[in-house]
Amino acid sequence: MTMFNPTVTPVESASYVEPYAVPKPEDKNDLDKNDFMLLLVEQLKNQDPLEPMDGTDFTAQLAQFSSLEEQTKMNDNLSLLQDYSATLNRLSALDMIGKKVEYDGSGSGSITVNGDGQPIPLDFELADGAHNVVVDIYNSAGGRVETLELGAFDLGQQSFNWNGKDADGNSFPAGNYSFNVTARDELGQLVTTTVNGKGEVQGVETDPQSGNTVLVLTDGSRVGIDKVLAVEALG
Repeated sequence: MTMFNPTVTPVESASYVEPYAVPKPEDKNDLDKNDFMLLLVEQLKNQDPLEPMDGTDFTAQLAQFSSLEEQTKMNDNLSLLQDYSATLNRLSALDMIGKKVEYDGSGSGSITVNGDGQPIPLDFELADGAHNVVVDIYNSAGGRVETLELGAFDLGQQSFNWNGKDADGNSFPAGNYSFNVTARDELGQLVTTTVNGKGEVQGVETDPQSGNTVLVLTDGSRVGIDKVLAVEALG
């Protein structure tokens, strides 16, 4: 007599797992050394017994695997060196907080106007003697507020003390300003000029995209530590 147990429910679905199935590699764009070895083993397993892989080809593939493994180790070591270098940069940058730095401003200098009438040095360097040097001064919004005709200067490092006032003798509002220098010789040809930025460091950040160490200046500007040319203590 056949007995039926109502408490037993039929299996809705079942899946068969191949006991010797080759594990599928994870979905990724680049093959690592494990994937390379897996493909090589599969190639050996599925080769034609009557026409096995040539010994030279097999040796070449093993050499490729060895090269891939060495490259992987080298990449790992380079990554460690980069992390170590970044840590050293951050430690070095912390020591710059509260100090004045001079940095490559890509042709634009930075100055601070206090409105107290004290002279403000505009520093620049000329690659050759100039018949006429013109300095354009810009406010923090990027608007030009003053143009200074300075006349002739010899080649080399130069400096001009600006009083922070316009042509009518009115003082500019206190704040952060920038300046560009244009120099021409007697024939009207441009003379190469170098203008560096200066500022006080008040903080240190890490660029989230590049991972580079960035100095935060009191005027709000940010300078990569690789752009720093000189550091000096505030007097």
